[in-house]
Amino acid sequence: MIKLIVTDLDGTLLNDRHQVPERFWEITERLFNKGIRFSIASGRPYFSIKEHFEPIMDKIYTISDNGSFIVHQQAEVSSKPLPANMIADLITTARTVPDAWPVLCGKEQWYIENADEGLVNRIAVFHKKFKVVEDLTKVEEAVLKLSLCDLRGANDNSYPYYKHYEDRLQIAAGGSAWLDITRPDANKGAAVQVLQQLHDVTPDETLVFGDFMNDYEMMKVATHSYAMKNAYPKILETANFVTEKDNNEGGVLDVIERLCFS
Repeated sequence: MIKLIVTDLDGTLLNDRHQVPERFWEITERLFNKGIRFSIASGRPYFSIKEHFEPIMDKIYTISDNGSFIVHQQAEVSSKPLPANMIADLITTARTVPDAWPVLCGKEQWYIENADEGLVNRIAVFHKKFKVVEDLTKVEEAVLKLSLCDLRGANDNSYPYYKHYEDRLQIAAGGSAWLDITRPDANKGAAVQVLQQLHDVTPDETLVFGDFMNDYEMMKVATHSYAMKNAYPKILETANFVTEKDNNEGGVLDVIERLCFS
């Protein structure tokens, strides 16, 4: 019996236009009526998730910034900011990566130091709450995640610049154009385990969905781990199952209906 469902957003629940499937709302209401807990786990910030899911925010858990920030009913469940003494070095390294820009992700907004149209357009896909500052190293707010917007491709272009940090930090591609850096104990899998422990839910009672490398740890903590049909190859290899349909065809919702309501 499924007691907890956790899904990624972009490339997973949302279609390629970043829209919520129309039948999602009816399905989640049925889940709530059955007492099944539902969570969103995304590289997006909390405020971006809230914009999309305002009608059910008091009923769900949000795992944002790749597991760095968990919120339920407007209360913080967990917050894991990056070590402050490492941020300047991460920013300095980012400035050396060609065709890539560093982004500091805070709880209330994002910070950038370049208003390049390519960067702004990429951010606008997710939200409009960002601030241009002269020097990112001077930002005093707690940083949940440092991301690089990489127009050449995160895996091949920016990842090699940060590979040597992997013994101290979590480095994961959050999409083809995004490299995400968080604390080593901040990932979606660890966040799912927090919810499992809170509600005495086992991996056998957990259903998760993802498509990219920031979903990798999440695939490890659920027996019912589903890679999207359109997922990155390593996620397809790691998950226990693959959806029959992709994110544009409502693949997540078909699995939920089959496993929870059949």
